[in-house]
Amino acid sequence: MIKKSEILFLYETSYNVPNGDPFTGEQRYDDETKKILVSDVRIKRFIRSYLEDIKGEHIYVSDKTGIGKSDAKGVITWIAQNWNPSHLNDIKEIMKTLIDVRLFGGISTLSKKDTDAIKVDVLKDNGTKEKVCCTNGHVNLTGPVQFAALNSSLNRVNLRIHQNTSHFTSSDQNKQGSIATTTLVPYSLIQIHGWINPTVAKSTALQEDDLKLMYEALWYGTSGEGSSFSRSKVGQDSVLLLVIDYAGDNEKNDEGNHNKVYGLDRSIQLQPKDNKKEEQIRSMDDYDINFDKLESLAKNEKIKEVRFYTEIEELKKRLSSFEKFKFMSL
Repeated sequence: MIKKSEILFLYETSYNVPNGDPFTGEQRYDDETKKILVSDVRIKRFIRSYLEDIKGEHIYVSDKTGIGKSDAKGVITWIAQNWNPSHLNDIKEIMKTLIDVRLFGGISTLSKKDTDAIKVDVLKDNGTKEKVCCTNGHVNLTGPVQFAALNSSLNRVNLRIHQNTSHFTSSDQNKQGSIATTTLVPYSLIQIHGWINPTVAKSTALQEDDLKLMYEALWYGTSGEGSSFSRSKVGQDSVLLLVIDYAGDNEKNDEGNHNKVYGLDRSIQLQPKDNKKEEQIRSMDDYDINFDKLESLAKNEKIKEVRFYTEIEELKKRLSSFEKFKFMSL
């Protein structure tokens, strides 16, 4: 059974571009707090790429549908006719067979005419196949797993300008290479905040096995597998994954308060060592992670347990000593 949960995922970056702006290519950055920002779209892409490229899962937002992901009608048609082993003709049910739709939701805005034009083979009671029109082409499924639109680093950062040269010529007349300028993040510890809603999970048929795969994809897909293995993303390592499970779902208690603990996303602090400033941090050797507030919040009766995964033995030992904290496998 899907539980109401919150996710806190920490990963470190070193001299790379964790999430470039799609228009400028420069790292997303909060000029007032001096903290870098990573979008939910970037994190979902790490997850989707890992699920598709490493685990062999079919996903909805994909370049491998034979048509490209920008043509909605073409994508749905291709999926219905090629990734439809159960021979379904309901577009909504076909979409729910894809793991990223079950996790993050999906939309289809096909008109009745366009939906009717999609023909699929449906199994009849006698075992033969009959080609029929698809139905229910207008679909809006909200994802039961959501991440914050922008997630900030726990440390302040001074961005660094990096220049490099290219030896490729642009034309026969121009034999000279070019100079490229990139803004790099020297070091950051980024915290991703997410939520899992069990009520919404029913509408997409989300399963526990889907979440287990997502946790694996979040961990490894961020730290070098799938789309994170690129020039701008090399230098990332997953540090800690926390799944905070609530004792109940979304119901109110006798006092009318929702089953919610506030401030979980502000419960982990980074503390520099040796009088360093946050901007001077370059590795985990330069700081401690303070879990005092998280440990205190976890004692709230609204929280059933805190599952966690890390490959850092010191963190594993520390968190295992906290009440309600339980190590989980990926």
